[in-house]
Amino acid sequence: MKKKLFLKNALVLTAITLVTRSLGIFFRIYISGKIGAEGIGLMGLAMTVYAFSATFATSGISLTVTRLVTDTLARNNKSGALFAVKRCVAFSVIMSTAVGICLFFFAEDIGIYFLNDGRSVLSLKVLSASLPFMAASSCLRGYFFARRQGIKTALEQLLEQVCEIGVFMTVSLRFLPMGLEYACCGVVLGTTLAEFFSFLFSLALYIHDVKRLGEKSERIPGFLRKSLAIGTPVTLSSCLRSGLSMGENVLIPYGLKKYGADSKTALGEYGKITGMAMPVLIFPNVFLYSFAMLMIPEMSEAKISGNNKSISRMAQRVMKFSLLFSICTATLFLFFGDDIASLIYGDKNIGIFIKILAPLIPLLYLDQVVDGMLKGLNEQLHYLMYNIIDSVTRVILTFTLLPFMGTKGVIVVYYVSAILNSGLSTLRLIKVANIDMKIFQWIILPLIFGVVSGSVSVLLLPSYSENDFFLTATKCVLFICVYVFLIFLKDFLKKLFSEKTKEKGAYQR
Repeated sequence: MKKKLFLKNALVLTAITLVTRSLGIFFRIYISGKIGAEGIGLMGLAMTVYAFSATFATSGISLTVTRLVTDTLARNNKSGALFAVKRCVAFSVIMSTAVGICLFFFAEDIGIYFLNDGRSVLSLKVLSASLPFMAASSCLRGYFFARRQGIKTALEQLLEQVCEIGVFMTVSLRFLPMGLEYACCGVVLGTTLAEFFSFLFSLALYIHDVKRLGEKSERIPGFLRKSLAIGTPVTLSSCLRSGLSMGENVLIPYGLKKYGADSKTALGEYGKITGMAMPVLIFPNVFLYSFAMLMIPEMSEAKISGNNKSISRMAQRVMKFSLLFSICTATLFLFFGDDIASLIYGDKNIGIFIKILAPLIPLLYLDQVVDGMLKGLNEQLHYLMYNIIDSVTRVILTFTLLPFMGTKGVIVVYYVSAILNSGLSTLRLIKVANIDMKIFQWIILPLIFGVVSGSVSVLLLPSYSENDFFLTATKCVLFICVYVFLIFLKDFLKKLFSEKTKEKGAYQR
């Protein structure tokens, strides 16, 4: 029954998140057509400061709520679960309000002196108002995951995406003619209002669910100690990583200028890589994101009960599926990155970045899933250490390489970071979960199948199809069908060989 509930939640959550991410991609296509690569780059600078502020205000709180609620419900302490949610919401709202006030009053200094672009100031001020709503929503999101109701958080994020798109499309006619500063402000105004409405939606769902529990909140013994033990490492890790990421994102346009690009070109290159190519590469990860989030309470519960065999079994299955899926996605982008970029953005040049960065997909996708499992296994301190190492390395490489290598330096930084962070996290999970890593079956064979699938698709269909949706979709579908067929054929032959071996052994006996 529990397995069926997990699969049901995973499938529905994936479907809803797929719709949400699809809307996000189409929205990014829409705004890139309106404000161009330079506008995407400018908005990215403002959003990186906002992401740091949001991380500082909310990071760790969602995981803290998920872990505390999971632990208390596992002990049938419903009143303790409600107490944890209320205290975490109160703390996060106070903290995020203080951060929002600071962001508002220091927006001008940040925009002019740190980001070196005064056009970002207005966007930062608008974004500051969203932080308290985001913080409260994060707490409620953690509660829903602990209750195995991740579908509700997915619906909340879908509402948030729809609101963001709706607001921008409403104000764009007025804001776009006023220049990039106000065009970006129109986008972030949608973000702020979307956070407000999604909070109201989550609050209504929470109140309804709490009535079903029929309990009043009661203090959890050692609540503060437990909360700090769970949340502090993640908060410190996320804040440090987000702060270093912010510095890195500011250094990218700076380094490209040092390399010889003017301000417009530097922002454009930055926007193409981080704001256009990477979102396309990350988009298919929606199919693994659901499993990553749902694995946190599952791993936490297995850890509490001391069921090490269950932990090992779950970790192996998730890692196997993650690698099969991510390698398929990576090889698909390697073969058809030009077609996909031309179809989405009408710019074949972005396909170059997509194809260059495509080999990172297995590392990026696996890292997210592994991090989710490590959080569930109470491995926050190692998570903190790995993120610090990764973030410091990224900043140092960005500062030293970009003035001499330009855009190539950005690519090198992405590769080093993905290998380092994913490698350290995966090795830790293999150790604590006692995973039997099957390199040939999980990595080498899928790579071979990906190359075969791409080769078949290229041989049967034209190699490049500019802005031809039907032909591009046909090639992608053919690729996936061949890849899945090869996976099933491999499993069938393995099972057949195993049965033949058993029969031969029984006959000999």
